[in-house]
Amino acid sequence: MGKKGRIKYFILFFTCFIIFIYGFIQVNINKTELVKEKSKFTIDFKLNPVDFRVDTKGYVFYANNKTIFNIKEKCIGVEKKIIDVKESCVDVFNGVFSKK
Repeated sequence: MGKKGRIKYFILFFTCFIIFIYGFIQVNINKTELVKEKSKFTIDFKLNPVDFRVDTKGYVFYANNKTIFNIKEKCIGVEKKIIDVKESCVDVFNGVFSKK
């Protein structure tokens, strides 16, 4: 099978996969509230304000406008911890290698 044959099969597989995922999401989004409450797996999507949630029995995956803010806050917290560790290491090395 040549390269063109592989590309055709890949495009066909990718298109079928996208259609399947799109249909799965549409069915889950358009469920009635009664069915969503009893279901172990639901997908919710609201456009204004942006809110995308995937709820399973034990976990929730969400992406909304607060997600980026939360990531930013966590990164700032990690950055501060790294700076504190670096400063403490510099203090230790300065004490060890200082001339008396």
